[in-house]
Amino acid sequence: MLETYLFITPWGDECFNCEKETIRYFKYAEEKVDFKIITVLNMNVVLKFIKRNQLKDANYNELFNRMYLTSLDYKAASYQGKAKGRAFLMAMQNAIIDNNVPYSFELGSTIARQAGLDTAMFEEDRQSKMTQEDFKRDQKLAHEMGAEDIPAAVIFNLKDEECGVLMDHYDYQTLASVCQLKMIQKTQPKKLFTPKTL
Repeated sequence: MLETYLFITPWGDECFNCEKETIRYFKYAEEKVDFKIITVLNMNVVLKFIKRNQLKDANYNELFNRMYLTSLDYKAASYQGKAKGRAFLMAMQNAIIDNNVPYSFELGSTIARQAGLDTAMFEEDRQSKMTQEDFKRDQKLAHEMGAEDIPAAVIFNLKDEECGVLMDHYDYQTLASVCQLKMIQKTQPKKLFTPKTL
């Protein structure tokens, strides 16, 4: 089984494309995949977003706070299951990236309804201490796995290896090559050498 962590920012178009390519690849993968999408937010992520989108007059603190709200909302949606969490994330990214809608508390509530979430639970979870603590743990995990340049993915083959492969800014072809290589390694017989007795 492959265990994959995809580290993204919900506001990045490159992250959105990478996410769609990863989902597309794993949808048809022969091997079972445990796939987690984790949002990353730090000063570097915000500054890169400002630079990439040429937002010269952007208010850093306001932008950071809206990105933080976005990440907490995705985390809250994910408590209701991976499928609903991803549906929420994709709808949120469509609004922000494809339609240039500024993210707000109200937009999060609207998307939650559209994604079929239990809205009462979502509204409670998005403001809970538990969600904030889980978000902090995600940031720590990203740092521990070396996911500094976003988007990034870390892939483990749970049957054979204790260490994972880190890829950043990858495409469909690169992902396929790495996963297929790990699957090939998994199926190759290990050579066993036994000393001859005298």
